[in-house]
Amino acid sequence: MGAQETFDEWHRREYSSQYIWENYTYPNFGISDDQLVCRLPIRIFNCDDCQLIIDNEEISETHKSTIDSILKNQESFIEDIRKGIFDYYTFLWNDYLNEFEDDIKYPNPINNDAQIIDSMIKPKAIHMAGKIDEGYFGICFNSTFEGDHGLGIEMRNYKVKKVGAESVGFNLHSVE
Repeated sequence: MGAQETFDEWHRREYSSQYIWENYTYPNFGISDDQLVCRLPIRIFNCDDCQLIIDNEEISETHKSTIDSILKNQESFIEDIRKGIFDYYTFLWNDYLNEFEDDIKYPNPINNDAQIIDSMIKPKAIHMAGKIDEGYFGICFNSTFEGDHGLGIEMRNYKVKKVGAESVGFNLHSVE
């Protein structure tokens, strides 16, 4: 990533194949493939808004309550998300990312704190299963260090439960 290049510019250049179908796959609002898709004005990690995808054709009261809580309290769970992603990045860095000689794209986490994550990620979608408990959702991110597999977080009770590849953020199960 160049010094004057924004994250979006870098990501579009580096992973252009992910953007080929974006206008078809992610309409601004609508129902496609039994999913409700719209924009959510979330303002975390260099994001102005991201997609909200609900695996259902309608929004339940629990969905509405969770969405309201996300919007009103998004600042309250940023540190938990940042720490979860930083721990995951540290694991990846120790596993194989340290072999790359690009300190801008893969900075050494040992000499930094969790704040370095802010410039390395950008939320792209919040996912909710059809039937959910309050505070259960996933967030998918574009990231500089997981370009091929994406980055995902599963949230339970507005706390990070699991961090991993993007599938973690959208393979959520409905509660019965």
